[in-house]
Amino acid sequence: MNGEPRESLLKYDEPKELGPQELNGQKNKKKVTVPSMESKPSIEEILDAVFPAIEWNQDGKHYIKKVSKTPTSRDDVAQLQKLLDERLLARQAR
Repeated sequence: MNGEPRESLLKYDEPKELGPQELNGQKNKKKVTVPSMESKPSIEEILDAVFPAIEWNQDGKHYIKKVSKTPTSRDDVAQLQKLLDERLLARQAR
């Protein structure tokens, strides 16, 4: 994907620029699957499986950003609800 990724209602960590060696490691990784509950997966493993990282190129550099693992506050939820309502109105959703 080229250019900045489109907006999302998910909360993401700050984008991280991948260097050449990190980029080669990313290319060798296979698609992440949801780990079994018997293996007691970490929150990061579950989030990476459900919401894959977003990758894009901008100005000749490769960036990646992952869904944030920080807990959400009530204010965050209220702000998210307001943002969702605004987007639904803008798209004239029924």
